[in-house]
Amino acid sequence: MDTRTRVIGPRLFSRLGFWLLVLAVLAVVSFPLVWMAASSLKPSEELFKTPPSVLPNAPTLTWYVEAFRDSAALRYSLNSLVIATATTLICVVLGTLGAYGLARFEYRGRKPIIVGVLLAYCIPPIMLMTPLYRLISGAGLNSTYVGVIVGHFTITFPFCLWLLISFFEKIPKEIEESASVDGASIFTIFFRIDLPLCMPGILSAGIMVFILSWNEYLLASVLVSSDTMKTLTVGLANYISSTEINWGVVMAIGTATTIPIIVLFTAVQKYFVEGLTAGSVKG
Repeated sequence: MDTRTRVIGPRLFSRLGFWLLVLAVLAVVSFPLVWMAASSLKPSEELFKTPPSVLPNAPTLTWYVEAFRDSAALRYSLNSLVIATATTLICVVLGTLGAYGLARFEYRGRKPIIVGVLLAYCIPPIMLMTPLYRLISGAGLNSTYVGVIVGHFTITFPFCLWLLISFFEKIPKEIEESASVDGASIFTIFFRIDLPLCMPGILSAGIMVFILSWNEYLLASVLVSSDTMKTLTVGLANYISSTEINWGVVMAIGTATTIPIIVLFTAVQKYFVEGLTAGSVKG
């Protein structure tokens, strides 16, 4: 056995072991999603069949028809879309401006603000539930888009700001100094240099904020009492009672809730990966 064979053999087994581990993790993570999607296509007699089967023998859209023929489910979907989109836009715009100011300018109180952002990000959302409810209720914003958006903004903005600070800090200051020497103003540098360079990070932060807002249940369930203002995650509880669980409809709505996230990830996957890996290489 020559030296080349002795080197390639362990390396091949190492790569094979790595990919087997990756496949095992993917199988564990994806199996609940596959089961949910498959169950949403099963007729009622197959949902509780013993032994159970992963794939439906006679696929049907009965549960989707039952779930969305009621205007309530469509209303819940619209509410989730409006709230998640508005929260994402507000967080991204304010987070981008705030992160640029914290990353690029030196002023008194800058470091305490950054530490405060980190501490706010570390606070569990459940601890903010009571004060947020009292503030929003006192302002008369219960069961309104504005009230839920404010609640979601409160728990997602610290994460968005903290993430964007790291992206702006990775942009070399020499680029800005060269542009400043050439006569570019602060606004020109920000909009024409820093913003395009940080766009993958901004998109990544936006995607994460949208997912957090879309999937959020706790605050939405507390801040909304009107049935017409419920989000999709909160409205899903209507099909679960103490005596009965409509598993077919639950699986159908759960799958419908997951689809927008999958589509969003597929559409911007390239930018998402670029954004999350941008901080690993210094410019």
